[in-house]
Amino acid sequence: MSNAETTRANDTPPEELSPTAARIFLAAERLFAERGFEGVSVRDIVAEAEVNLAAVSYHFGSKSELLLAVFRARTKQLNRERREGLRAAEAQHDGAPLEAIVRALLGPPILWRDPSSGKDTASRFISRVLSEATPELRKILETDVSHLQRFLAPLARAMPGCSEAEACWALHFVVGLPHQCTDTNFKRLDALSGGRCDTQNAGGALERAVSFALGGVGALQARTAHSHHQAGA
Repeated sequence: MSNAETTRANDTPPEELSPTAARIFLAAERLFAERGFEGVSVRDIVAEAEVNLAAVSYHFGSKSELLLAVFRARTKQLNRERREGLRAAEAQHDGAPLEAIVRALLGPPILWRDPSSGKDTASRFISRVLSEATPELRKILETDVSHLQRFLAPLARAMPGCSEAEACWALHFVVGLPHQCTDTNFKRLDALSGGRCDTQNAGGALERAVSFALGGVGALQARTAHSHHQAGA
């Protein structure tokens, strides 16, 4: 593999990798999802992927670089689905309506949890590494907001009368909702509800999250309108 190919592997999904690299990718994803970064060794990944030890460094580099490669590939895929949802809404309307924007943001990360999506391992992987972020990953999480900026202007247009700063607050809170739909947080909900909440129904979780987000954004809009009224009184 050339240097250029090694670079491409940094955000390349497994179906576009060589067979060996794909086995390493999928093995690492499964193990990191189950045990976290610290609970997995390169030898564990090698054994799971049934490759030799040198193959990991040849295709991905260190264990930390492998984690980042899997994370970049999966989040790139996730955010592409989000953008496609937003574009579809914009194509149908003269400016995407608020509910469509919220649904485009929340749909992929929540619906990936459903085993029928074929992406449930990727969903668990993303949730696990976000909760146990390495220093390298934390730096990315704190500074890379390019995937959110695409949603900011449509959201601001869908919140008439609100400033862009208020739209930033709304976007920040909305994108936090999928984190409440991780395995760990759903176990807390199972315990809280005594099993009355069906946390295995990803579609039901999405509808509730969308409704909750719309209510929250509406409350921010009402707060802004009230502040404007007070200032003009």
